[in-house]
Amino acid sequence: MTVAPPAPAETTTRLRRGTVPLIALCCGVTVANIYVAHPLLTLLAEAFGVPGADAGVIITISQISYAAGLFFLVQLGDVVRRKRLLAVLVTGTSLGLLVASVAVNLPMLAVATVVLSALTVAPHVLIPYAVSVVPRERQGRTLAMINAGMTGGIVLSRVIDAAVGDFVGWNAVYLLAAATTVLVGTVTVLILPREPKRPPIRYTRLVASTLRLLRDEPTVRWAVGFQIPVFATFNLVWVMIVFPLTDHYGMSVAAAGLFGMISLVTVATAPFVGRFLDAAGSATVMMTFLAVLVAGAGLLLLSELHLAFLVTGLALLNVGQQGTGISNQSRVLNLLPEARSRLNTLYMTSNFIGGALASLLAVWVYAHFGWTGVTMAAFGTALVAAAVFTTERACRRRHGPAPTSG
Repeated sequence: MTVAPPAPAETTTRLRRGTVPLIALCCGVTVANIYVAHPLLTLLAEAFGVPGADAGVIITISQISYAAGLFFLVQLGDVVRRKRLLAVLVTGTSLGLLVASVAVNLPMLAVATVVLSALTVAPHVLIPYAVSVVPRERQGRTLAMINAGMTGGIVLSRVIDAAVGDFVGWNAVYLLAAATTVLVGTVTVLILPREPKRPPIRYTRLVASTLRLLRDEPTVRWAVGFQIPVFATFNLVWVMIVFPLTDHYGMSVAAAGLFGMISLVTVATAPFVGRFLDAAGSATVMMTFLAVLVAGAGLLLLSELHLAFLVTGLALLNVGQQGTGISNQSRVLNLLPEARSRLNTLYMTSNFIGGALASLLAVWVYAHFGWTGVTMAAFGTALVAAAVFTTERACRRRHGPAPTSG
């Protein structure tokens, strides 16, 4: 396979009014496709006549396929026209959703899930593109808007999908997702400015160059080492949150599910995060929101004493994770402008690694130590993130800024 090599550098392009909000909307709509099966597991189990645990394999398949798409497809954004790549991803995702909507058994749905999840990486093709075409002084606000769109898309889609599935059936949820993806994806493809064609290079060389960035760029290694415990802190809590809500506070599953709406606090705070990042730079923002993350994890240690500690801790955890994530991603994407898609590949892969490790750890810790053990583990991983951040700053003071290869 041959694709184009990296351009020498990317320059700011004059965008049509409303392009960045449209990109944020497209990211929110497409990223929600990874989670389309989450509120439907009971319906899927009934429709296919399988145990709920067997239906749950769809979630595992979607996560593994998504991770593969992150690594093997996102980096193509550095070397092919993003309009064309986005068109292929939107088309493939929509076809996968359509096949899923007519699935007659679990294996057929699983195959469709592999396709749609692996191709639902459009947001991570669009993020480096958006950073490339806006002025540097607006990059923070752009990243914050896109991340808010993704969070809103995930949270709102779960509520909408659950309601549609309950009243119309699970097939309608996949059809609705396909129609929305086609509509918003097509408009986004048409609106994006055209990029110049680049001469061909082998795909294997592209993958090798991505791995070399991790080897050769100290900033990338620090960013990855920081992001893994940050996202692990966030995921440790959210993977197991339903249990204290139903067991300790006696809520119904439906009421516990509404706690996911707390994540919308990041949508409300996104404009502030973006302006703060543009004004103060990534290091200051990372330090500030790292403190928020640690404070949120600390409050969760008291979450069994009163619901207020749980709600406040979750809100702070979400805001802290958002602020540290956006600022960390910003510094990575600006390290080498010509390699932004490959850098985003490494950043997002580290995010997935942190989330996957946290999911495994959360199950084991809860089984042995309950919710108290989960909150202690989350506080511990938050402290690990703080230790990585502090160590990096100490190394930079001692040795000066790390050289950047070009």
